[in-house]
Amino acid sequence: METLYKRLFAGIYDPFTSSFEKEIYKYRKEILADVKGRVLEVGAGTGINFQFYNKNVQLIALEPSPFMRKRAELKIPEGLNVEFLTYKVNDEKLEDIIKEGTLDFIVSTLVLCSIDDPGKSLHKFYRWLKDDGKLIVLEHIHSEKPMNKKIQNVVNPVWKKLADGCNLNRNTDILIKENGFEVVKEHYFKSTLRFHSGIYKKSQKE
Repeated sequence: METLYKRLFAGIYDPFTSSFEKEIYKYRKEILADVKGRVLEVGAGTGINFQFYNKNVQLIALEPSPFMRKRAELKIPEGLNVEFLTYKVNDEKLEDIIKEGTLDFIVSTLVLCSIDDPGKSLHKFYRWLKDDGKLIVLEHIHSEKPMNKKIQNVVNPVWKKLADGCNLNRNTDILIKENGFEVVKEHYFKSTLRFHSGIYKKSQKE
C-alpha cells in the first residue's frame, strides 16, 4: 500500500505544484545562480532544480523515492552529471559517504518541511559543509496571521498524511539559525503559503 502511495504521489507532484511553482520560479533561480563545486541536493524530488545548476557542479542528488528519482532523471540537462543516492538525509549510512567538511553547497528546497527531525538534519549540514560552505533553502513556513496559524495547526495532521510527511506549521527560518547558521541573504514572500528563501553560512560562534 505504501509503495502504491509513493508511486501515486510522485505521479501527481508536478501537476499539483505547477501553479505555485510558477510563482516561486524566480526565487529558485536566484538562490541557485552561484552554486558551484561539490553540491548536495537534499530531497531532489522530480528534479525541478536541475535546470538551474551550472554544468560544472559535482551534484549529489539525495532522493529516497525511486518513483521521484525516475522522473528526476528525465530532467537532467545535457552536460550535467548527477550522482543519485537513495538514502533519507538522516540515514546514518550517509556518514560513510559524505565526510565532514567536504561540501561547498547544500541545497534544500521544500524538503525541511517533511523531514522527521529537521534539527538533526541541520546539524549534519553544518558538519558536512566546508568552513566557507553555504546552505541554500527555499521553504514554506508557518503563517504570521493568528487565524491562519490556527487553521494550519488544525489541518496539519491530515495534510501531513496526504502530502508525504509535509508539515504546514514549521518555523524553518528560525530553526536554521538555531542550528549554527547565520544569514547571508534572506527573503520572505507569499504565494499559496508563506515562504522564505535564503543563503546561509556557518556561524563562527558554533
